[in-house]
Amino acid sequence: MEAAHAERRLRELYVFSSHWTLGFSSCTGFPLQDEVAIAPSRGGSPYRVLKHPHADAVSAAATAEEAVALAVDLLPAGLGPAVTGTARRRW
Repeated sequence: MEAAHAERRLRELYVFSSHWTLGFSSCTGFPLQDEVAIAPSRGGSPYRVLKHPHADAVSAAATAEEAVALAVDLLPAGLGPAVTGTARRRW
């Protein structure tokens, strides 16, 4: 969480957790618009970077900082701060 908070582009998104995974959305309401997710390291395994919390890993990283950098690289260009509303209707 600390590594993600240190990155401005992730800090601007709506953060949520699901099954020990941090997800980042471009909107604040349900259904969310998942942009990227980071699953924690467990038992020596690498961090996993996912397109959304329940997807297969897109890539893996040895440290939280590396996982955050990979996650930021997956964000669409020009993605701004999270907006109020849902993925279906943004206010």
